[in-house]
Amino acid sequence: MQKIQARYYTKGRVRPVRLIVCHSMEAPEKPTTAEAVARWFATSSPRTSTHVNVDNNSMVRSVDDGDTAWCAPNANADGLHVELTGYARQTRTEWLDAFSRATLANAAKVVARWCKKYKIPVRKLTPSEVAAGKKGICGHVDVTRAYPGTGDHTDPGKHFPWDVFLSMVRAELGDKPAAPPRFTRVLVYTKGKAFLRGADVEAFQARLADHGIDVEVDGVYGPATVKGTSALQRRLGFIVTGTVDKATWKAAFAKAA
Repeated sequence: MQKIQARYYTKGRVRPVRLIVCHSMEAPEKPTTAEAVARWFATSSPRTSTHVNVDNNSMVRSVDDGDTAWCAPNANADGLHVELTGYARQTRTEWLDAFSRATLANAAKVVARWCKKYKIPVRKLTPSEVAAGKKGICGHVDVTRAYPGTGDHTDPGKHFPWDVFLSMVRAELGDKPAAPPRFTRVLVYTKGKAFLRGADVEAFQARLADHGIDVEVDGVYGPATVKGTSALQRRLGFIVTGTVDKATWKAAFAKAA
């Protein structure tokens, strides 16, 4: 991997790595963007840096894994950061075009190595899980929401295809796709009644997180999970009910596009 050393960073680490943070570069899709952004970190960036920059045909290192990049407050000391060519405003379709798929594939190679080296589980963290010190993968937006007042970054965007990306990471690690959990009951929220709880609720919440939908994985089917379910149904073109019926469950656990 080519290296263009960033200007601003801290030598060494004060905490063990527990987070992998994905960012969008806010830069155009070109086959030289990773190199261009790495040179920017090396010369004129405003006291910021990252570990690795990725485009459709290259991966360029800016900061060594053993050093601390200045990329996202409260996720620097224990985080590894990867910048993907593209914009947070991109739609899911734009994130899955030929250029971006190649970018995602290269980023997945980087992230898979980190997961293996630092024993990071291949799972998308919610902001509350980031704040709670869990190990996993997240976006800069999740760090922003986990630590209010530390910035306004929303990358890699609400349409970033987390389900596809995490599948790519698992494939790089040689993980066999797990069989989707079996649908056993309708998950519904009824105002004034006790919340449904259980392993099936937790599994569905985790899958919502894989789809990039912000929901706490707590095994409780309450209003926040209803909102997440509605968001997924809207994305899938389903009738929005906020209730997890068999069709919604099956679609949520379907193979990534």
